[in-house]
Amino acid sequence: MAGKPADYRDVHIGGLIEERRLRAGISREALANPLDVSLSQLGKYLKGANRLSATDLDVVARVLGVPVGYFFEDMPGREPGLSDRPQALLEATSGWTGFAEAVVRAADTHLDEDRRRALGGLVRAVDRALSGQHSFGKANDFGRSD
Repeated sequence: MAGKPADYRDVHIGGLIEERRLRAGISREALANPLDVSLSQLGKYLKGANRLSATDLDVVARVLGVPVGYFFEDMPGREPGLSDRPQALLEATSGWTGFAEAVVRAADTHLDEDRRRALGGLVRAVDRALSGQHSFGKANDFGRSD
């Protein structure tokens, strides 16, 4: 990127990586080693002078214990894309939206795949029970009778 100014998105991501690294008490060496880069190269990533590949960003996310999406959540200047749901209507009809999103983020960050599946099964069972499609007196998804 010689001669080019750093892109604001790369600066944002680099800043989040450095902030999270410091909060987690992880040394620069411990972050650079799994990326197989020098401390100088890591410094360029952290300043946004060089761009991380998707593969390297995934490695960084795993080392720091966050989902890759963590680096994009509050991206400055980000325009809503096709995958973004319109939140105003959803939030107006349900006060549970923020809670549900927080649970999903926490599960994605802290639970392994088997436990996320179990949590998903629990949510589906509760949904069926509340919808009247399944009564609590019958065998549930886990084969036990309540």
